[in-house]
Amino acid sequence: MSNGITTMTQGFLDAIAQSGFGQFANEQNLLMLAPEFVILVTLIVGLFQIFSRSEESQREVWRTALLGSLFSFLMMVGLFCISHIDQSTGMLYAHPVNLPVFHMGDTTYAMFRADLFSTLIRLAILLGTFLTILFSRRYLEMRSAIPGEFYVLMLGATLGALLISGANDLIMVFVGLETLGISSFILAGYLRGDLKSTEASLKYLIFGGTSTAVLLFGFSLLYGLAGGHTNFEMIGTALSQLDSTVFNPVVPVMVIMIMAGLAFKISAVPFHMWTPDIYEGAPTPVTAYLSVVSKIGAFALLIRILAVVFGEAPIFQEAGLSGFSMIFAVIAVLSMTLGNVVALRQANIKRMLAYSTIAHVGYILLGLVIMGSAVTPMLFYLLAYLFMNLGAFAVVIHFANITGREDINAYAGLVRKRPFMTLYFSFFLLSLAGIPITAGFFAKFFLFQAVALAGPEFLWLVIIALINSTISLYYYLNVIRLMVVAEPSETVTAMSRKIDIVGVVPVTACVLVCFLGTLLLGIFADPVMSLTHRAVTQLGEEDPYRNVHQMSAAPVRPR
Repeated sequence: MSNGITTMTQGFLDAIAQSGFGQFANEQNLLMLAPEFVILVTLIVGLFQIFSRSEESQREVWRTALLGSLFSFLMMVGLFCISHIDQSTGMLYAHPVNLPVFHMGDTTYAMFRADLFSTLIRLAILLGTFLTILFSRRYLEMRSAIPGEFYVLMLGATLGALLISGANDLIMVFVGLETLGISSFILAGYLRGDLKSTEASLKYLIFGGTSTAVLLFGFSLLYGLAGGHTNFEMIGTALSQLDSTVFNPVVPVMVIMIMAGLAFKISAVPFHMWTPDIYEGAPTPVTAYLSVVSKIGAFALLIRILAVVFGEAPIFQEAGLSGFSMIFAVIAVLSMTLGNVVALRQANIKRMLAYSTIAHVGYILLGLVIMGSAVTPMLFYLLAYLFMNLGAFAVVIHFANITGREDINAYAGLVRKRPFMTLYFSFFLLSLAGIPITAGFFAKFFLFQAVALAGPEFLWLVIIALINSTISLYYYLNVIRLMVVAEPSETVTAMSRKIDIVGVVPVTACVLVCFLGTLLLGIFADPVMSLTHRAVTQLGEEDPYRNVHQMSAAPVRPR
């Protein structure tokens, strides 16, 4: 199957390369952004369908968005095979391709980096988008008279997330974040007649606008310190030449503002205040999307900025990572502790998963305390979180479609009426808790191991993380206990044994994909870790054209 996808992608790229646009596209390596162009074209087609004012055309937007996101994902798989796998051996290149996109002659100055790291992140984003669109149709049809706009907005948010995943320039970062942010603000308030949805959108807009302003202010200080450069590599070079013996008060202010702006995007304490209310009030598909896809994009941006911009600067290396290792440690501890403790008292399943997200953000942030070898398990954790959290939300959406309920007590006795739904939901919750064999267990194991091996001074972080993982077991197992042991609730008792095939097939397909992804990532954890290690070690690597072979009719050659 991978050979078929590779052949399809190669044919598509060849067709573009032979067109009038092909020479410029090949020169600027724009063909590496083919998945983004597919999403953009799909978005435009969806807009035309909405403007037709035909009710049937508006309902067809779902199919358009679904096929467009699937084709974009397959295109990304094809690019991965073409760019990073030796076709003669079927193995990864020792030094994967790292192509500069939108460069100005000098390949060092590139607004986007099509490397293995961004490829993996884009694969995760596109798969998450496809699955979200897949299981959202019935939910929206039951609650919105005009569902077509939803999918166009989600494609817009996806385009922004894709752009920030490989952004290598402050301008590209801002454009990507705004594209993602504005679309997300509207999506959160998509249920116009729902007061909670309207409140969620307003809160998200206020907090999001404030955090973006803070982030932009930090970027302006970074721009000044770097001597007027916006490219990450050039900024990193300029910062490395600053005198580390002279205290510059602008430096800590700049770093704190940038980290605060990005901490909002990933829902890290103390910038988490928006998360529970917005997760509860927003449409559940939007909650699922924000908890996974936008988080993956934001973490990718954070890792790239720390590795490429601040990684080589002496003024950020004397006291550990960027001189702010303790700040990341405190944020990580606060996030995992507050998220788990507050989740214990939640009665709404979406709020519980919201605080669960904050706790998982705390676990992932442990990798930033030491960077280096810990970034590899961070990336593995993000991939695992994609499957187990989206799978959990797919079950929540299906239960809400049947019963209209989101409170945890409504799940009591669910095994009597929906045994398979109970089985899958329990599996995803156990993976989120970090039970062995699942992807969640290996994600925590690899990350905690990397922190522990970094030195005895970091052991206290591992101990706190293990304690928090134990706390999380209570509220995850409580849901499983209700579904399996407790007497059926009135909601479950009133459920019909008849199954709505049209509504259940998309959700079942999504749940099966997430189940297999969570299971296989646990079984094949070592090869996936090897892949993520290659991706992380490539960040900031020079000689971007190494191992490039013919990806279009006109082969790319080193300049």
